[in-house]
Amino acid sequence: MLKAWLYRTSLKKRIWLTFTGLTVFCISVTGLWAYSIASRAMERNSIDLNRNVLNQSVNVLDQKLKQIIVASSTMMLSEAYKQTMRDIQADNTDRFFANFSLLQGPFTQAELTENSIESILVSTPDGDFYSAGNLRRTATPFMESLLYQRIKDNPESNWVESHEDELFAGNHHVISLLLQPLTESYVPDVFLTVNVKEDILEDAVSGGASLGSAKFLLINKDGASVFGDKERPEWSRSAVFMNKLLQADSGNFEYAAGGGTMLVSYADSRYAGDWRLVSYQSKEELLQPVRSIQWLVLMIMAVCIVIALLLARYLSALLLGPLLKLQKTMSRVEHEDLDARFQSPFQDEIGEAGRKFNQMLDRISGLILEVKDTEKEKRKAEIKALQAQIEPHFLYNTLNTILWKCEMDEYEDVKKMVISLSALFQLGLNNGQEITTLGKELEHVRQYLNLQQQCYEGMFEYTITAGAELLELPVLKIIIQPLVENSILHGLKEHRGEGMITISAAVEAQHLVIRATDNGSGMDAEKLNACLKEPSGSGGYALSNICSRLQLYYGKEASLTFRSRPHIETEAVLSIPMEGGVYPEPR
Repeated sequence: MLKAWLYRTSLKKRIWLTFTGLTVFCISVTGLWAYSIASRAMERNSIDLNRNVLNQSVNVLDQKLKQIIVASSTMMLSEAYKQTMRDIQADNTDRFFANFSLLQGPFTQAELTENSIESILVSTPDGDFYSAGNLRRTATPFMESLLYQRIKDNPESNWVESHEDELFAGNHHVISLLLQPLTESYVPDVFLTVNVKEDILEDAVSGGASLGSAKFLLINKDGASVFGDKERPEWSRSAVFMNKLLQADSGNFEYAAGGGTMLVSYADSRYAGDWRLVSYQSKEELLQPVRSIQWLVLMIMAVCIVIALLLARYLSALLLGPLLKLQKTMSRVEHEDLDARFQSPFQDEIGEAGRKFNQMLDRISGLILEVKDTEKEKRKAEIKALQAQIEPHFLYNTLNTILWKCEMDEYEDVKKMVISLSALFQLGLNNGQEITTLGKELEHVRQYLNLQQQCYEGMFEYTITAGAELLELPVLKIIIQPLVENSILHGLKEHRGEGMITISAAVEAQHLVIRATDNGSGMDAEKLNACLKEPSGSGGYALSNICSRLQLYYGKEASLTFRSRPHIETEAVLSIPMEGGVYPEPR
């Protein structure tokens, strides 16, 4: 019957119907396809962005927790604290008030170093030590406090969630770090409590966020809120939600809450292993722009259908060709051909849409290059920041050794150490330049070893050998010192007997090869080499930094490898390529 009707219909009407149907079909397919692609891409990109923001917030939180721990550790490394522990062990109660006065300096230094510290309390069998600027609640002995009960019931969890301070006056809500401090010799019933300002820690977490619709929860693995419990949604307390949250250390999932579907991402803190940062956002709010696109697509379809109905006779031939051409261009772009461009001599709507599409592709290509350049510059900036860092324990040990030698009237050694430290800083800074010479780099290591010999007397001897023709070769600065530091801290510190460190440089097979060898306790070299080859750089912070810098400046031919025979020889080998026997400038 349809065929008979078509036979009776005029050619004009058949063309009109064909054009209208084809127009409706093409616009519908294009609109729905674009909507589907936009919806999936926006959801995928938003999830990735949310995960990146979460990781950034976790890093901000971990950095703040690390600073608190470092400030507390610095206080425990002070001589006043060590003397107090010795007097407590010797049951020398007569020095209680003297030690109380001496500890005010380390307490004040810790609070100035880390502004988030509200108060510090050292509970000992002889009494409590704390900053004189804080008013102690004497009616609440530490041994009878909830904090003491917490560390006894759960000694593995050092961080206590938000609670009202029961040790000091003011009724402040704080977050507490509980430690049983390490001392030179065991002293029972000594506890360190560091109360942290809740609002500063909360600002540190929320300050890492850049997504307006994402919200954050900081909870422990039992489901209790670290802070902000009143603003926590009820669905996040359910057993089903917590079971999903505890399936891995980090990840993301969708959760059907009372108000709709939530996109949830989570990750654990490195410095508070019992804490987990959770971000969540409404999927409906996330896809709100996609619904606007849907309505826009429908409106465009309606307008185009009306135009097709009214001007089918004239527009069928003009619009069909450019439209198909635009569709092909979009298909090429969909298959990652970003060089595809729409070309048409027409100045109509389709031609304008094609030109806007071309502008969008040009902008995308430019953004891709911009992102690559930004990431490269960011990585270089991170490397500069890493190079500028000085190991705190090394600096503390050096300054403590200088102080000790001054007290022992060993002024000649003090003079040598100050000269070495000055030279170490001057060579390390290198006038802000990334590249130095091999001679300066070896001299930098020599000054570092001189200082370490003063700090660890009798631990080791060292030799440095390199041909005179190699000393002017350009190399990255501070690439040998971390290897020597690794030998001292992980190889010779626990070594029985006299240690020996040997550093040599030579040209082998068109590579500049630098070897750092020691006779320390050794390592699992195969495991370490495998870790350094991984993209995550899990072979250690300093060693991974060296590998990253070598790859960035010299390419894949540069390498850092280890081999080890415990207590006989452990060797770190830096290999930097030379092109045609000529040492290249780093890229």
